[in-house]
Amino acid sequence: MAVARIRRNPLSSISLILLMAISSATAGAGVATLVSTVGATERLFTLAEAPDAVQMHAGPLEAQPLDAFVAAHRDIIDDHQVQVALQLDNQDLRMHGTSDAARDGVMDLLLVTQTTRFDFLVGEDGTPVNVREGEIAVPGYYADAYDLVRGDAIEIAVHGEGRTFTVSDIVRDAQMGPSLVNSKRFVLSDPDWEHLAQRLPTEHIITFRLAEGQGERFAEAYRLAGLPANGAAVDGSLLRLIAALTDGLVAILSILVSIALLAITLLCLRIMVLTALEQDARRIGVMRAVGFSHRAVSSILLGGYAVHAGAASLVALLLVFPVSALLIGGDTARLSGEQCHAEVFAMLLAVVVASAIPVALAAHLLRRVRRITPLLALTRPGVSPQTRRRVRPLRWDLPLPVSVRLAVRGLTARSATAVLLIVMVGFAVALAALPQRMTQTIAASDFVTTMGVGQSDLRAFIREGTEVGAGERLERSLREDPDVERFATATSFRVAILAAARTDDIALEVGDASIFPLAYARGEGPVEPDELALSTLAAQDAGVDVGQFVEVDSAGATHRYRITGVYHDITNGGRSGKAVELRGDHGVPLWQTFMIDLRGGVDQSGKAATLASDHPAASVTELDRFVHYTLGDTVERLRTASTIAWAAAAVVMLLVFALRGRLEAARDESDLRLLRLLGWSRGGLRTISSLRSVGVAGAGLLLGWIATEALGPGVLGATLASFGGGATDLVAPHGWGMITGPVVAAAAVAGGLIASVHSPALLNES
Repeated sequence: MAVARIRRNPLSSISLILLMAISSATAGAGVATLVSTVGATERLFTLAEAPDAVQMHAGPLEAQPLDAFVAAHRDIIDDHQVQVALQLDNQDLRMHGTSDAARDGVMDLLLVTQTTRFDFLVGEDGTPVNVREGEIAVPGYYADAYDLVRGDAIEIAVHGEGRTFTVSDIVRDAQMGPSLVNSKRFVLSDPDWEHLAQRLPTEHIITFRLAEGQGERFAEAYRLAGLPANGAAVDGSLLRLIAALTDGLVAILSILVSIALLAITLLCLRIMVLTALEQDARRIGVMRAVGFSHRAVSSILLGGYAVHAGAASLVALLLVFPVSALLIGGDTARLSGEQCHAEVFAMLLAVVVASAIPVALAAHLLRRVRRITPLLALTRPGVSPQTRRRVRPLRWDLPLPVSVRLAVRGLTARSATAVLLIVMVGFAVALAALPQRMTQTIAASDFVTTMGVGQSDLRAFIREGTEVGAGERLERSLREDPDVERFATATSFRVAILAAARTDDIALEVGDASIFPLAYARGEGPVEPDELALSTLAAQDAGVDVGQFVEVDSAGATHRYRITGVYHDITNGGRSGKAVELRGDHGVPLWQTFMIDLRGGVDQSGKAATLASDHPAASVTELDRFVHYTLGDTVERLRTASTIAWAAAAVVMLLVFALRGRLEAARDESDLRLLRLLGWSRGGLRTISSLRSVGVAGAGLLLGWIATEALGPGVLGATLASFGGGATDLVAPHGWGMITGPVVAAAAVAGGLIASVHSPALLNES
């Protein structure tokens, strides 16, 4: 019976199978990406024996106070080590004959040797790299950016002296691997490192392995001990989050897409099952009359949908592997290599579950078979007496064409089905448009306002202790430069926020924030010396909000500040603050930041290069370039996922409307023949069907646009919330973002046209 149903209406059956297959394949790919990401991250952290706490420190470092601190806290610290890194200018690194000057001010290059106890830099085989003299191990970020493979040559030129190294390994760095981390470690042999150490400045990477659950106690103890802390500080949970961010965003997006596609499939299946019950009511009545129970009839009918689901599962298995390969990054795929069994199992389980859900819905809907008695089936045209209402006659005094009035009546006569179709189109439009808009928002230049950064042309950083008086010289140069329209300076300090239940360190930026303002989630920026703005995560940790007060500890002196605003920040571990003035002792300075706007017509790239050349202690970059090199990989992966979502939404709408059109034509075949007898041409009947599709698609397009604008900021904010972001307004659509919704709606209309190609033959039904 299932095969006979497929042969009678192959277009409907093929459409349903493809609908199930697409939703199942998307679900499987999303789950596989998520499992692969989590597995790869955990495997990397296990192989590298990643630290639980990291403190960067530029400048001199005495080992004795640090060793004494560790000895006094053996209950919370299992091990520690200090790695000395050499700071290399981007322009001094050349790969394939091209210098890395484009990333100057964006990526900090660190030359290190392999560690001895933990925080290993591992190769592609998962073991710590062993670099011989004349060789160099390159981080995966640079290997991907410059297409580096083993055996390629890299030149490092310091003070005019160039040395060539051979790439021996591609490094997987649990601590600094992701593109969002602005430092990258290159591994050298001990002799090569010692040779370059005579010419390059140093930076210390202090790492700790902690006892289980002792992160907060350690942070408080380290702060009270007053140990070196004039650089960024992160903990193990943040390292894991950042490492899994890019693939995690893609996985979450894919799972959301699969849920939306599954919802559309279920809505379409509901229409199909109910229509089939109405069409087959007489046949079901005859089966009941000859002795079949309603359970037997339901089982027979359910078998047909189970056959469809089985075929859909086979098609999904053919689709899920290439889709997963597109979504999973190459680095993640390599890291999860030995754990691929769990990934494949999760993928297959997701495909099976996603294929079984429509069968479960069909089983639920087929319970209506018990309502069809032999007498009712032979005397009523549908499943129940209430399924059809009396249709009002057409009014002939309206100026609208008859075809338009027939199309409108066809929608209003089955209003529930029309509403379901409009909701499905709205789902599909939002499914296609929302990922595109989210990707465009993250890629936009003003997205930096969600990173705790004001909008400017250039940004310059000067680390504390790199060069005495470097900040004053740069400020004086900017003030006298005719190309500079305006600039602002700020100094960041390490301070502690004292809350009722806990104490947290944050990077407090002190300076005038009104020249280059942020986009505040709540409240406004600080104006008075006793006012403070906090990032979202810092405010949550402290348990305060706008209008409340908080204690700030700087260099042992505590002062009270009023919270004036809360802003999103995905830098500094998502925990930062901004103030006009740091009262009392200034505490531990971290770095100086210069935000610069140039006059119209001034080349930003050239000016950044000039400033970097004139002020070697400063890292100068264009803000657009900073966003591109830190978020570029995330944006590219999201763009791939959003393109897949867009294509899936368009194909699904094509199939849904083709299936719906064929079902509707089969149900209304008698009415269509009557219209043919009254003189309607085949083209006239197709016009009525097309007008119905256009009406539903247009209403669905409007609904999808409203849903995208209403849900977009919240969805993007929820995605970014775990590392300091929040609800963010979507940028105005441009490029592909403008046509995704209309293309999905057009696919729905095209599906209706395909279904209307077949029209009933002209028969005498008198």
